[in-house]
Amino acid sequence: MKTIFHLFLVLLTLSPQLPGAGLFIYEPTHYYSEEDSPFIEGIRAGTIYLEDFEDQALNTPFVTAPDNLGYFGSTIRARRPDSLSSRGVDGDDGAIDGIVNLGDSWTTIDSSGFTVSQFKRFDFLPDELGRLPSFVGIVVTLVSDFQLDVDAGVRNAAGDNLFAGGEFDPRDWFVPPANPIGVSDRHRFIGFYAEEGIATLLVNNVSQVDHLQYGSAIPESSTALLSLFSLSLLARRKRQTRKS
Repeated sequence: MKTIFHLFLVLLTLSPQLPGAGLFIYEPTHYYSEEDSPFIEGIRAGTIYLEDFEDQALNTPFVTAPDNLGYFGSTIRARRPDSLSSRGVDGDDGAIDGIVNLGDSWTTIDSSGFTVSQFKRFDFLPDELGRLPSFVGIVVTLVSDFQLDVDAGVRNAAGDNLFAGGEFDPRDWFVPPANPIGVSDRHRFIGFYAEEGIATLLVNNVSQVDHLQYGSAIPESSTALLSLFSLSLLARRKRQTRKS
C-alpha cells in the first residue's frame, strides 16, 4: 500500500509533464449520478457532452447510433412505477435512492425478431474543429447474461481497434439481490481515452446503458487520475498476456 501511495505522489508531481500520447481505460466503477463520472470536470466545463436520454432521444451533437447492423437503438422508459423494463441511472429521477426505473435508458432491438439485442454501438463524428472525441464513456445499467463477460472496446476513424480487450465479469460487480428493483449498486461506468480520437464505441452482452459521455478535453486537475488509469490498462494487458 505504501508503494501505491508513493507512486501516486510521483504521478501528482509529474503529471503536468506527462506526454499526451497513449490509450487509457477507465475500468468499471460505481455510478449513481453524473457526479460519479471521472469526466465530471469536463462535463461542468462544457468540453464533455453528456447524453442522459431523459428527453427520450439520442440527440447530443456529433454522435449517431447505426441502424443497419441487424439492430437499431431506442430509448426505453418504464410505463408503471413497479416496472422492470427501464434501468436508468439512479440520480436521473432527482434522487439517489436506489430506484432505477423512473428515468430513461438506451437499448437496442434486433431488427428481425424485435427482441432486445446485446450489442450497443455509438459512432462519433468530428466536431466543428475536425476533432474526434478523445474521451468516451458509458454506464452499463443492465447486462444480458451474468455468466458472460461484458465486452467493451473503441475504434479509430480507420476502423482499427484501439482497444478491444475490455472483458469485464459482471459477477465481480455485485451479488444479484432477490428484488431487482432498487439495484443502482449494479451500475458501472466504463470509459476510454485515446489521443488520436475515438470514432466508435462498442459494448456487448449489455441490455441497457445510460449516460453516454464523450468529448475532447478534461481540465488539468484530472491528469493524475488519468495517469493512474493508464497503469490499470498496463496491468490488465499483463494479466491478459499471462492468460494467453
